[in-house]
Amino acid sequence: MASGTTDSQENSYRSIMRGMSAFGSVQVLQIVINVVRGKFVALLLGPEGMGISQLLVSSTNTLKQVASCGLPLSIVREVAAARGADDSTEPTTLDVATVVSVARRVVRYTALGAMLLCIVCSGLLSRITFDNNMYTWSFAALSVMMLFSVLSDGEMSLLQGLHEVKRLSKASLVGALVGLVAGVPLYWVFGYGGIVPAMIILAVATWAFYRYNMRRALPAVTTVSVPRSLQWAIARRMLSLGVVLMAGTVLTTLVGYLVNMWVRALGSVGDVGLFQAANTIAGQYVAVVFTAMSLDYFPRLSAAISDNARMTVIVNRQFDLVGLVIAPLAIALMLTAPLLIRVLTSEEFMAVVPLVRWMALGLFLRAMAYPLGYISFAKGDKKLYFCLEGVFGCSVMLVANCLCYWAWGLVGLGVAMVIVHALDVAAYYIVNHRVYGYRIDRSTLRLMLLLSLPVLLTFLATLLPDIRLGYTLMTLLLLLTLFVSFRGIRSRLRN
Repeated sequence: MASGTTDSQENSYRSIMRGMSAFGSVQVLQIVINVVRGKFVALLLGPEGMGISQLLVSSTNTLKQVASCGLPLSIVREVAAARGADDSTEPTTLDVATVVSVARRVVRYTALGAMLLCIVCSGLLSRITFDNNMYTWSFAALSVMMLFSVLSDGEMSLLQGLHEVKRLSKASLVGALVGLVAGVPLYWVFGYGGIVPAMIILAVATWAFYRYNMRRALPAVTTVSVPRSLQWAIARRMLSLGVVLMAGTVLTTLVGYLVNMWVRALGSVGDVGLFQAANTIAGQYVAVVFTAMSLDYFPRLSAAISDNARMTVIVNRQFDLVGLVIAPLAIALMLTAPLLIRVLTSEEFMAVVPLVRWMALGLFLRAMAYPLGYISFAKGDKKLYFCLEGVFGCSVMLVANCLCYWAWGLVGLGVAMVIVHALDVAAYYIVNHRVYGYRIDRSTLRLMLLLSLPVLLTFLATLLPDIRLGYTLMTLLLLLTLFVSFRGIRSRLRN
């Protein structure tokens, strides 16, 4: 079969939707598990406990991003290329096994580095994060979590690169289930003292299931022998791109950490917990879309790195389907925000309803920026990726969040999210158009504008003083958008 025909089949609307659905179905179950876990955390620990948990997570994530050297996404790109991203080659199973074998060796070293770094920096992290040494041993204990978390990310990247949809999704689901079953009793028995053990158990369980599924997906990798010269060549290629990714990711994680510190300094640890609760609710609500995009879309985009015309088709089709899916979800989140917060957390968290609605508007813009943000990395353009994601994105994020929180409190963090993602969409499009010749189709542009209108009108309806009128308008707009989205998806799947 000709490569052009193969590409058309693999990147048709039907294929894209099938990939999103496959990842999404399991993601829905995983979200339900995370929602139940979040409900117990909110009830058992309260806003302050959630704040402590978030501060521990954000600080250790910064260390993990440094130690992992940006390898996860770089590994996905290498494995996807070995599977046959280049139309001129037909790689054998040994090619894939070679890349997998080298990737695992490199990940082991970075995992050990992450664990040691966490131990060495435990006292410093406690003083910076909590202004005291009370959490030194907590950070030291989290070194175990760091070890298995980095190893888990490596196995997940291998499965993603191999496009093992079912195995990848099932491993994530089982890991989350173990985290729920083991974590909630710890919170109930030990209170705040159960946070660190729960984080460790979740990391170990997730790694174990990823590892098991990876062995089932590619058993030959356990016996492959790789020449040392080839090992170094593959490792250097992974690390050279991964380090640039790491720098951008570390900056993003660091900005998140600094924003939490800013909120704690101007507000309180409780405000950090409220912010985290809003982030969790809004993020999990649309996690199916973003996770499916990252797991399915990036490998397909990486296969088009040498052909800008193919790349444009892939990006525009992704735009269409993501927009049709995310618009009704964003509207539904605005409509049901009070109910979701009451069901998923407790009455203490009702203050974040306006924040969640601003975040829903921001998530719609984030969905528009997502397909564009992957292009430079899939192309292997390290400098451009770092400038866009690291320098521009992080600078805007830090300034917007700090200024908006200072001006409007918690609601300001939602305003900042809208500003950041609106600027992301504009910057990504301008840069990708000028550098790679990407151009959005007129039909895709019309669709995005059509979907933006009800999303914006729904948000404005949330501000009406007449609550009954507001909810009536929001309900009507949701039904209208669902109808448009359903017809749009159905017509594209027929092509």
